[in-house]
Amino acid sequence: MQLADTPLRRFLEEPLVSYETDEVTRLIFDSHDADAFAPISGLSVGEFREWLLADETIGDTLAAAAAGITPEMAAAVSKIMRVQDLITVAAKIRVVTKFRSTIGLPGRLSTRLQPNHPTDDLRGIAASVIDGLLYANGDAVIGVNPASDDLATVEALLRMLDRVRESLEIPTQICVLAHVTMQMKAMARGVPMDLVFQSIAGTEAANRAFG
Repeated sequence: MQLADTPLRRFLEEPLVSYETDEVTRLIFDSHDADAFAPISGLSVGEFREWLLADETIGDTLAAAAAGITPEMAAAVSKIMRVQDLITVAAKIRVVTKFRSTIGLPGRLSTRLQPNHPTDDLRGIAASVIDGLLYANGDAVIGVNPASDDLATVEALLRMLDRVRESLEIPTQICVLAHVTMQMKAMARGVPMDLVFQSIAGTEAANRAFG
């Protein structure tokens, strides 16, 4: 209830992490669009939820406000929304991407297949890929979170996934979510790679820990 009653503008008035000491906070604040924020600036987190769910708040409305919504605002309102609420709001936004497959079209659900293995065993991962495909998963991407982060493992995983994709003629993308620098090294060696992906943290100190 306290979170629902918190004004959205408070996230701008009281940074959760110091502006002076954190580059992520500086990026958020320096790129914040006050004009885009203006229509919702008087709302609390709870009122923001109602605004997002309102029938009159359509995709174009959300797109216009996007540059004024900080990550903290989005996280706060997500905390007081049900799964059904999140789906309802997300359905208002249309983002279509294309590579070997097309995702984001109306009335369609795309999934990521994540065939991880505790020892990065290639046969085990390949078996998990086949199992996942039989459940119609993986049209968005087949992406492995490797247990180790060495170049040889990343290269072996990418080459195996690409062989599976090509031999079964699967219209999807492959990815091995090693450290981004390791993915770039693999790319430089000519290893087949469709997506380069790296999760990032919300503070400068946490991102520095990635290496």
